[in-house]
Amino acid sequence: MAEVRLDDGTALNVVEVGSGLPLILLHGGPGLDHHELHPWHDGLAGAGVRLIYVDMRGQGLSERVDPATLSISGFAQDVDRLARALELDRYVLYGHSFGAIVALCHALERGSADGYIISSGAASSESLMADVERGIETFEPASMRDQIRQSWAAEAGLTTVAETREVVAAQMPFHFWEMGDTYRTFMERDDTVYAPEVLAHFASNGYGEFEWVDHLRWVSKPMLVITGRHDRTCTLERAEEIHREVAGSELAVIEKAAHMTFVEQPGPYFQALRRWLVARGFVADPNAPAATN
Repeated sequence: MAEVRLDDGTALNVVEVGSGLPLILLHGGPGLDHHELHPWHDGLAGAGVRLIYVDMRGQGLSERVDPATLSISGFAQDVDRLARALELDRYVLYGHSFGAIVALCHALERGSADGYIISSGAASSESLMADVERGIETFEPASMRDQIRQSWAAEAGLTTVAETREVVAAQMPFHFWEMGDTYRTFMERDDTVYAPEVLAHFASNGYGEFEWVDHLRWVSKPMLVITGRHDRTCTLERAEEIHREVAGSELAVIEKAAHMTFVEQPGPYFQALRRWLVARGFVADPNAPAATN
C-alpha cells in the first residue's frame, strides 16, 4: 500500500500489483474500499497489466474528508489527479458498481482514459433504483425480502463501522446469483475499511441523481460493458442501454452471476476482460506466435 498525494493536497491510498498497462480500478459502494476488488482481480497482472487499486476519496485508508464535499464528478476528477501524480502516459479505467458510475462520469466529462471497463454499472439513477425495487419484490427466498429492503433503507442513517458491516452483510444475498460456497467464502473474507459517513451521505442524496443515457453517444473511447445476466442492482437492461448508446462498445454478459460477477464466475469474467484488452491492443496476445528474424 502507498499514499499518493494529489495536486489538491488530498492523499489517496493505492495498492499496485503487476507491471504493464496501467489499469486504475474503482471500487463499489460508496463507503467501501479496494478490498471489494482485491485480490480478486490480481490474476490480470499475469496478462501484462499494472493493477492500480484505489481507495476513493474519503474511503478506505484514504484521507477522510467532509462527505458533503464528495460527488461523482469529484471522484472522476480524482482519476485525472491520480494519473498525473503517478505520471501515467496512458491508462484504462475500470469501475465496478458505484465505481462503474464514476467511470462513466469520467468518460462523459473528461474522456482522458484510453479505454473504459464498465462492470455492473448504470447510466440512470432513477432506473437503477426502480430496478432495485423490482428485484427485491421478486427475490427468492421470499423470506429474505424484508431483510434486504431494510438494509437499503438503513444506509442513510449509518454512523458506525459495526452498523455498516451489518447492513452490508444483510444486503449481500441480493448481489449474488446463489448463496453457495462462493458466497460463503466471500462473506468470510471481509478486510474492508468502511466509511459509514460516506455511504450515509450518498444514500441520503440519491447517489447524485445522474441521468446520462441521452449523453452517452458522445463517448468516443473504447468501452467494455460487462454484467451478470441476473444482476438485480445494475441490471442487464442497464448494461444493454449503455452498450446501445456508446458507439463501438462491446457487451459481455456473464451467465450464472448477479452483481458480484468476478467473484461468482471469475473464469468467464476475466476471460472477457483479457480478450477485450488484447482486441483493443492494450496488451499483447499471449497466444500470438513469437516474432522470427
